[in-house]
Amino acid sequence: MMKHYRYSTTVFWFSIIFPVILMIGMFIWAINSLINNGSEGIYLLVLIVMPLLFVSSVIGLNNPSQITVSSEAIAFIGFWRKHEYKWQEVTEFTVKDYGYVGKSFIRIGNFRLLGGRYWISNKLDGYQELLTIIKAQAEGREKHEGETLQSK
Repeated sequence: MMKHYRYSTTVFWFSIIFPVILMIGMFIWAINSLINNGSEGIYLLVLIVMPLLFVSSVIGLNNPSQITVSSEAIAFIGFWRKHEYKWQEVTEFTVKDYGYVGKSFIRIGNFRLLGGRYWISNKLDGYQELLTIIKAQAEGREKHEGETLQSK
């Protein structure tokens, strides 16, 4: 059984697309200001930080627009990219629910510079159901590791 979780169109545009457009705009502003006003600290800072944030958002998919869960795998999808993890191959899995800000942080898989760290918002359709499924996977994994350690 495969289940898809998506943001509404409004949330998608304001929470995922608009910040990326804002990053691009700030980068262009910094280049223009650097050319016209010379090198000042804030322009250089923006020129360094914005590409890093952009790459993290678009390639790293830190805010996926869709999540697909099946009994075999979980996939984080956005910006025409897909990061898929087969449950049986996942060795690292952490879920932190920051309910007071309406977001959850998911760290999955071995360390990768661009991927494996995702934020999901409570505005995602089916958020609570998805969080329950993901937490069950994480807890099942911890329980299985504990049993393995005890049996050694």
